[in-house]
Amino acid sequence: MGLLENVKKSLLIPLEETYADDELNSYIEACIALILSTGVDPENIEDNPLTKSLVLIYCKTFFGFKTDGSVKELPRSFDMLLLQLALSKGDNNVPK
Repeated sequence: MGLLENVKKSLLIPLEETYADDELNSYIEACIALILSTGVDPENIEDNPLTKSLVLIYCKTFFGFKTDGSVKELPRSFDMLLLQLALSKGDNNVPK
């Protein structure tokens, strides 16, 4: 299952619904760019459990952003996971 499908499931959006795909894909791409900026090997993005968690947290934080100008902040758990991923450079030694 791809990242978009994981995100849609976590947001309780039926997989066959496509109304939010563009917005969700842009958040997924932004999060992946952020992860890659930490030096993580691009080949480890899809399979790494930390990466999947980061993408889910990122998308859940920003999906459906309000138009009133209020800013949502990423939870501290995002920073902690991103730091751990950066320290390991995305080495995927976690058993599946």
